[in-house]
Amino acid sequence: MNTKHWNWIQGLALAALLPLFAACSSEGDELLQGEEKQPVQVNITRATMNDGNDWSWQDNDQIKMSITPYGGTTTEYTLTYGSNTWNPSLEIGTITLPATAEAWWPSTASASKFSFSHDNTDIDVYGNGTLWLDGTVDQSTLQNLANNDWMTSGQITVGSPSIDLTLQHRLAKVTVTITSSETINEVRFFSYTPNDNLYLGANNIAIKPFISNDTYTAIVSPYYYNTDVYIPFMWVTIGTTKKMVYLPNELGMETGRPGCLSPGMAYTFNLTVNSTNSIGTRSAGASECKLELVEVEDMNK
Repeated sequence: MNTKHWNWIQGLALAALLPLFAACSSEGDELLQGEEKQPVQVNITRATMNDGNDWSWQDNDQIKMSITPYGGTTTEYTLTYGSNTWNPSLEIGTITLPATAEAWWPSTASASKFSFSHDNTDIDVYGNGTLWLDGTVDQSTLQNLANNDWMTSGQITVGSPSIDLTLQHRLAKVTVTITSSETINEVRFFSYTPNDNLYLGANNIAIKPFISNDTYTAIVSPYYYNTDVYIPFMWVTIGTTKKMVYLPNELGMETGRPGCLSPGMAYTFNLTVNSTNSIGTRSAGASECKLELVEVEDMNK
């Protein structure tokens, strides 16, 4: 059973860089006279999965944060991680409270959009032109896996010199342990570039997963992977033949989206391939090639 824990990453910005969050007057649009300048404390909370494939912040990692002061315009700032602290690289300046703030990871994304970075090498999945992928996303290292774990805090109201933001996972994490009587030559997960509502996808892509023994892990878009109308969940290559695996329709019934992954959830599966005779088929439920859901965890608990 996977367990949850919170990693509290606290960054205290230097007073020289973050001079002031000043309180509003009763009129709400002027700084109080005599208000003392204070350093701003930034607390970033991240929900993590303690499943052996978790990751932690590394020096020079960057997140983006936007701040909208009362009656002002929104400005984006970059915070860089180093020595267990988030350090601002730009001066925030004087802010009139109340303000709004939000943050997101990775810094190459935005608070509302994320795109998988792929190699732009087209893939003809079946070799007959019926399903093309736009490229492959490399998630084969823990750092690459982390770089695709899109998280956002949502917008909060700031009424004091302390900014407390909780980053929540927006995509889905999948982990599949494969048992096979034959040698597995290649495993790829399918995914999409998520649109604004996450469930509508574009730009079909393949994902090269992180591998630990016979277990394969990837970050994918929450979407349908269950019928011929949509792309498969994954493929397993034995010899030169790809075995396409779809999600069972029973998955996602609680949300009214059969065969669909949900945002912010971590799914653990077992895939058993008992016979190479099944490799040419497309059924995920046959006894020769069985995909079994083991566990679903909420990563944002």
